[in-house]
Amino acid sequence: MKRTKFSLRSFTSFTLVFSTLLMSFSGFILYVAPPSRIAYWHNWRLIIFSKEEWQALHTIFSFMFFILFVIHLFYINWKAFLSYIKSKVRAGLNKKWELASSIVISSIFFIGTLDSWIPFGPVMAFGTKVKNSWEKSYINPPVSHMEAYTIEKIAQMFQNVTVDDLLNLLDENNIKVARSDETLKEIGSKNKIAPAKIYEIISGRYGEAEIRSSTGAGTGMGKITLKQVAKEKGQDMTVLLTILKDRGIDATPQTTLKEIASKLGISAQEAYSILTNQ
Repeated sequence: MKRTKFSLRSFTSFTLVFSTLLMSFSGFILYVAPPSRIAYWHNWRLIIFSKEEWQALHTIFSFMFFILFVIHLFYINWKAFLSYIKSKVRAGLNKKWELASSIVISSIFFIGTLDSWIPFGPVMAFGTKVKNSWEKSYINPPVSHMEAYTIEKIAQMFQNVTVDDLLNLLDENNIKVARSDETLKEIGSKNKIAPAKIYEIISGRYGEAEIRSSTGAGTGMGKITLKQVAKEKGQDMTVLLTILKDRGIDATPQTTLKEIASKLGISAQEAYSILTNQ
């Protein structure tokens, strides 16, 4: 068979389809994925990929889609597109109602999403509820994003425990650490083990880390109200109240993180992390 000439048009069309499918699927995965503090701590994966990898795939294929869209419109179909525009300008817009409807619907979706109108707000609130439901299966880290802590920093969180003590302990458990300034995430990645498991080994020998006294976490944070959290993070108050209601807490915009933390039996910083999905 005679080999046909490579078609840029077909290549672009096929790749646009593939990138659209992957963007849509990865977007759904990220919609239901656990908060980063849990995903990174437990090395959470879905269909073999971690949350970071899903985020990377979603971002890169979004860029790929945009680039191919520009090529498809302005390089491959530029003449046809320009001719179409000229003909419509000469003849006048024959689809005025369709154009107006498209602008109105797009505007409603845009503004409604930002202002949490129904059904946009409930859709996002449902996603938050699904994300937080992972906490029933996974334990929160002692400190938000503790996977980024180095062995040196973790040693400071225990009394009378040196960096060498921790390195020796991990070596006894066949966990290789090249440097004391490596993070739990880096160590876990090299040893194919979750940061949570590494901390479990450490706390099993030396007890729980003294989070508040060693890091100062939560200093002054207990006085922050839900209203302040919503304003700082640009979140809808209804979403925050729903998160707490799902945990059996009836709160108001004036409820403080200290009050929430007390009811949940956690620190104010952890309460803040739950509300902001950090």
